[in-house]
Amino acid sequence: MKRIIYYLEMIFLCSILWVILNERITIGHIVLGGVLGLFAVLISDRFLLFVNYKRTYKVRPLWLLKYLLYLLFQIYLSGFSTISKIISGNINPDIVEIETEIKNDFYICILANSITLTPGTVTVDKVGQKLKVLWIDCTTKDSRLAGRIIKGKLEKMMIGR
Repeated sequence: MKRIIYYLEMIFLCSILWVILNERITIGHIVLGGVLGLFAVLISDRFLLFVNYKRTYKVRPLWLLKYLLYLLFQIYLSGFSTISKIISGNINPDIVEIETEIKNDFYICILANSITLTPGTVTVDKVGQKLKVLWIDCTTKDSRLAGRIIKGKLEKMMIGR
């Protein structure tokens, strides 16, 4: 029963992702997203994942939704800030190294991708718990302060999940 519920959750998430990527909300797109999601989950279970990924990559759907909404908000805020800095020519690009408190490699990768999604920052390298980030408006070389500015609340949300 738990496996069926898990499959239904994954099909639902894949269906939503498919609708978002296609930018059309029709019954056909929702059904196609569900079928492709089921296919992807079954193939992943059978051929790609050799560990119990439900334990290894534990992500609760409610936490994921909250995180995605916050990330979307941060993307817009950062976008407006970056646009104004580019138009004014007030940029100071540099690469800074920040360290995360997150221990789980999966969540560190999510954080790195989230940093890259926000305009003005690109994660260029990851070694252990350290991330090298290309920052368009480098206001400090102090890695702790840069980490607080770049990671913001994203890291706190992952630690408190």
